[in-house]
Amino acid sequence: MGIRTRSIALAAVSAVVVAGAASPALAQKTKTITVTTPKSSPFAFKGMPKTLKAGTYRFRYVNRSGIGHNLRFLKSASTPQRTTPIFTSGSRTVKVTLKKGTARYECTPHKTMMKGTIKVT
Repeated sequence: MGIRTRSIALAAVSAVVVAGAASPALAQKTKTITVTTPKSSPFAFKGMPKTLKAGTYRFRYVNRSGIGHNLRFLKSASTPQRTTPIFTSGSRTVKVTLKKGTARYECTPHKTMMKGTIKVT
C-alpha cells in the first residue's frame, strides 16, 4: 500500500471514529409532549405527565377552550421559569430542561384551578 493510499484509508477511519463519537449527542433528541385544554374541560391540562425522566422537553400546549390560558413552568430547583404567552386558541410551545426533583406548572390567570406537579426522576 502506497503512502497516498494509507493516508486516504486513515482519513476514512478517522471520519468513522469522529462520527461514532458524535452520534450519542445526535441521538439525544428533545421529546415533545402535547398538553391540551379541550372545550369540554376549559380549566384543565389534559395529557400532562405525572412522572418524567430528567432531560429537555418541548411542551406543546394546545388551547381549544376559547378562554385565555398559558402554560407556565415555575422557577424551582428543577427548572428555570418558562412560560407561553396567554392565548385563546391554537398552540404554543415551551422548551423546559427538567432536573431531578419536582417541577411545578400552572396557568397564570387560573392558577387556583389549573396547576400541578411532575415528579422528575
